[in-house]
Amino acid sequence: MNPNAPVRVRYAPSPTGYLHVGGVRTLLFNYLYARKHGGTLILRIEDTDQARSTPEHERMLLGDVVELGIEAEESPGKGGPHAPYRQSERLPIYGRYVQQLLDSGKAYHCFCPAEMIAEKREAALKLGRTPVYDGTCAHLPQELVSRRLSAGEKAGIRFRAPNRSYLLEDAVRGQVEFKAGTVGDFLITRSPQPHEKEIGTGIGMPVYNFCCVIDDALMGMTHVIRGEDHLSNTARQLMLYEAFGFKLPVFAHTAMVLGSDRQKLSKRNGDSAARDYLEQGYLKEALLNFLTFLGWNPKLEQKESLKPRSGHAEILFMDELIAAFDLTGLQKAPAVFDLDKLKWMNAQYMKLLPAETIASRARPFFEKCDLPEVREGLKGVSEEWFVRMVDLLRVDHGLLSDLPLASKVFFNDEPELSVEARLAVVEGNSVPVVTALKNAIESAAEPVTQEAFEAIQKQIGTQLNVKGKALFIPIRVALTGQVHGPEMKKAVPLLGKSRALSRIRAVEKQLHAV
Repeated sequence: MNPNAPVRVRYAPSPTGYLHVGGVRTLLFNYLYARKHGGTLILRIEDTDQARSTPEHERMLLGDVVELGIEAEESPGKGGPHAPYRQSERLPIYGRYVQQLLDSGKAYHCFCPAEMIAEKREAALKLGRTPVYDGTCAHLPQELVSRRLSAGEKAGIRFRAPNRSYLLEDAVRGQVEFKAGTVGDFLITRSPQPHEKEIGTGIGMPVYNFCCVIDDALMGMTHVIRGEDHLSNTARQLMLYEAFGFKLPVFAHTAMVLGSDRQKLSKRNGDSAARDYLEQGYLKEALLNFLTFLGWNPKLEQKESLKPRSGHAEILFMDELIAAFDLTGLQKAPAVFDLDKLKWMNAQYMKLLPAETIASRARPFFEKCDLPEVREGLKGVSEEWFVRMVDLLRVDHGLLSDLPLASKVFFNDEPELSVEARLAVVEGNSVPVVTALKNAIESAAEPVTQEAFEAIQKQIGTQLNVKGKALFIPIRVALTGQVHGPEMKKAVPLLGKSRALSRIRAVEKQLHAV
């Protein structure tokens, strides 16, 4: 690879459903590297598996990419100098390169049925041997091949794998050796299924490893950053690069991600669609920040120079991640998907992002919540009031989805006194604080501002000679019926004098009830 060539990287998913977190991490690493080096990110759809790939799945996947705010310069939607960007639209291109291998004798037709190949593979494994193709069709006369194809027999095409070792200089794993004999002649096209068309006479449908090499070479990829699970494909791809005389990109195979139980990532331990996390109330900024640190860390010298705006070494906004990201920070050891860490990170972003952003993201959770009093209550308030309320609540809640329930405190004029709250006031001999609060609010000017309420609290503390929890807990109980909740000096201006009094009277009545 030319070290001075502009960086070109790609994310190439198969459209089989929503975008899962493992795919997001791969996309993110490529995005960060492209942005760091002023390069280009290509989004390519690998949909040659027509049985599993559907337009609807592609729409879902691309929608998730947009939702996460990651933008590619070249894609099926945007187009670009190497269009088309769907493999299903590139079949004639693959056909030409398959024919080139056939003409040069580097590939041949294989008529072996899949069942026979599976049986031979199973037999080799039982004998403790590496299952490689035994060459049944490797030396068929061309006349016989032509006759069988003319008779309607279907065939795949196999690449003649050189019987020698290959070395890969991987940007993450260092030197990786693929020893001779571990890869036999492999399929570059398969027999077409009944619903599929051949890409050329007797050529069949191209398979992943072949399409991947052709596309990466023709689209000018300088770096291929992908998961460790693709390392086993690389030997075959190196052979194809060599056969065509293509320049090799830099390969970087990133660490495997394990679940919190240190087992393979699954739905049970973190492997969910990105959309699932967003719908649970996680912020995309937190999810992307968290996934970046799964298998990557800044180099030591970068850590020492980093001065994150958040004040925390692992809470980095996107521009900071771009500035810090480099392939040398990618790690070999498996990374653990720690859901508790994600929750913590999300709670930090709940506090760090602008209140207007949190309010806008939270709005859909309010609109679909199953709390009628909240939905009805919001109809009568302004956007400015809503933002102030969310700004107050977000400090103590880690997810957007937590906010509607927490907001009940603002929409119930007669809060129900919890057992804990009753005990705190009665056993603490704090009923006089509730009475004093009622009297002070009754005589207060309207509106009751934050400053005015702070003065009321100070007045009650002096009058009754109480302070700290003995003062603040009964005041919160009087206004909310709960021991825990938002700061009352900020909540009361949102409640207003009338609603605050209504609440205090309702709580006072419950405190005096036998």
